[in-house]
Amino acid sequence: MRGFSSPLLACLLLLTGCQSMTQSPDDVSQTQASAVQATPQTPLPPIQGLDAEGVTALLSAEIAGQRDQVDYALRVYLEQAIRLQEPSLARRATYIAQYAGDNDSAVEAAAFWSESAPDNLEAHRINSTLLVQQGDLLAAFEHQKRLLELGEKTHFSYLASQSERKAPAIREELLINLQSLRPEFPQQADLLTAIAQLLTFKGEYIDALKAVDQALAIKADDISAILLKSGLTGQVSTVSDGLKVLRQGIKQYPNNLRLQLALARALLKDGQIEEAKEVFNQISDKHPENGQLTLSLALILMESGLLEQAKQELEKLLANQQETHSAHYYLGRLAEQQQDIEGAIFHYQEVEGGKDFLQAHARAARIQIQRGKIDDARVHLARIRLNHPEQRVKLYLIESELLQGVHETDQAYGVLTEAVNTLGNDYELLYARAMLALQLKDLVSMEADLRLILETEPNNAMVLNTLGYTLAEYTDRYSEALLLVRKAYALKPGDPAITDSLGWAYFKLGQLNEAILFLQQAYDEMQDEEIASHLLETYWVAGHKEEAIALLQEAVQPFPEHELIEQVLLRFPELKNALDNDYPFDNKINSNTDKETDA
Repeated sequence: MRGFSSPLLACLLLLTGCQSMTQSPDDVSQTQASAVQATPQTPLPPIQGLDAEGVTALLSAEIAGQRDQVDYALRVYLEQAIRLQEPSLARRATYIAQYAGDNDSAVEAAAFWSESAPDNLEAHRINSTLLVQQGDLLAAFEHQKRLLELGEKTHFSYLASQSERKAPAIREELLINLQSLRPEFPQQADLLTAIAQLLTFKGEYIDALKAVDQALAIKADDISAILLKSGLTGQVSTVSDGLKVLRQGIKQYPNNLRLQLALARALLKDGQIEEAKEVFNQISDKHPENGQLTLSLALILMESGLLEQAKQELEKLLANQQETHSAHYYLGRLAEQQQDIEGAIFHYQEVEGGKDFLQAHARAARIQIQRGKIDDARVHLARIRLNHPEQRVKLYLIESELLQGVHETDQAYGVLTEAVNTLGNDYELLYARAMLALQLKDLVSMEADLRLILETEPNNAMVLNTLGYTLAEYTDRYSEALLLVRKAYALKPGDPAITDSLGWAYFKLGQLNEAILFLQQAYDEMQDEEIASHLLETYWVAGHKEEAIALLQEAVQPFPEHELIEQVLLRFPELKNALDNDYPFDNKINSNTDKETDA
């Protein structure tokens, strides 16, 4: 159960945004991923011009927070921040949203914070962090750019590294943006490292190597640049030359763990297993208390397929009582790979905490359920819920999902009902039960659960959309469905799923021009098979035959097996006949038609 730990009066007297829900600024990870993590600075000045409405609203927000009504508190803080144009309140809303795990609201609050306090370093750091987490690297770039203009340390190289799996167009735009800053900031090593990283993704290794050499000439201790240079050298020259770069880096910075771990990984990749282990042993000798190093070696050995060596390292951790949760989890993974089912279950069930806790017990239960030992799995999950009450919601959800996986739908529904009866009207539990009720074609129960959520979260766009779409699809309450989806659309106008629902509701009401407008917009934003089927049917019914045929020809490539498009063609055989060429639906449609005829 979540709640505010900050004192009510302290928050209202200071009015600078309590941070009891955030991590301590001293608790900063040393991993590269923490590079863009914001570090809270000196509190902003007290709020000016706070009126009676603001005091009343903020009091109600803090009381709601104490009573675990975090969503309400967040909404109030954000509303008052915008109404009063007050950065301090936006800052508080940002941290509340992070605490609540509401990433969308955190982004919204942080955006207003930086807009209303454009020179605030903390605001730009937080914005950059949140946007990277959301995958919006181009927007994050703007905040890193502002930090650069304010003379602060930047992390462009981290942004560039996170773009590896992004579309080439995004990487290209990021590269252009970075290069545009070079004339104004010629001595900014981070810019050059980021440019080198993006050139590497393009396969332009020689130009990338030149850029990273320039970065190191400016800042010789840039570890990210050294690591990048090693990889590039291995590409342009030989693996041996790449290893030399790492060894030279370690010679200059002998205590840097990133370089040492990179060397061990590179040695393993090159097949030099014994030398890699020797590097790890040297690190372990220097840091005998650091079980993370042994764990890192074990994971690298696992990645390299050296399972027995990895097992030895993990067992060493158990013997030394270091990183025991992770050790048991990965020993379970190893046992599962080696078909040692009992061993896997044992190790997974020994995980009593850590980041792999839920995953471990979910895996143990899944194995038992798949072996037909459903009762054993459920008894274990019930015991874990008693021992870890803070994880009860997640554990109930896991149990329900696992039962659904073996088609025990009624039992899965019973688990969620037990959870709701035990824990109250939790949002996640109610929503999961509603979705399961839909599978069971129990629309009354589904609607009841979604309505319960909306009683406390009337502006929950996802729930509004889900309920509205369900009413449009499965009932004749089309006007009511349209009102719900329109409200969701007003809250999240750029969400293609909601835009699709809005178009579909208009279609059901027979307002075809409006339907086409929104369905086309949704399909432009996301080429999804369900959206395609909706737009296809709407085009055909509206008499836009050419557009329907063109869309079908386009859709059969990415979605050749999709059931929803098949259903549209079964309802409108003349659409199928309008195509000149055969396409992947032929056999399935004929087969389905034959079955219907036989019936």
